[in-house]
Amino acid sequence: MWSPVHPALFACVDGMGRLDLWNLNNDTEVPTASATVEGTSALNRVRWASTGREVAVGDSEGHVWVYDVSEQLAVPHSDEWACFARTLVEIRANRADAEEGSVVELSAQL
Repeated sequence: MWSPVHPALFACVDGMGRLDLWNLNNDTEVPTASATVEGTSALNRVRWASTGREVAVGDSEGHVWVYDVSEQLAVPHSDEWACFARTLVEIRANRADAEEGSVVELSAQL
């Protein structure tokens, strides 16, 4: 789920009880911050507070955990939108290169 205030920040959870925060302006392959909820088998819900300073995660049994997000991570700098636009262009270019490469590989195998 995307942050309500930061254009490049999103949160996701997984079946191993892990919460990941991704700032795509910093890295597109490694989460910026992670936390593992001990004692739960799977997280399946994530929601941001409207301020973007807290994120809540939950499991299928109704347990909820709320995490504070540091100001450094949660509050966007003035250039975040422009930086995110460049990040998206790079992601699209990399995707196009990967798709083109897979077509070439497939053609070579045929």
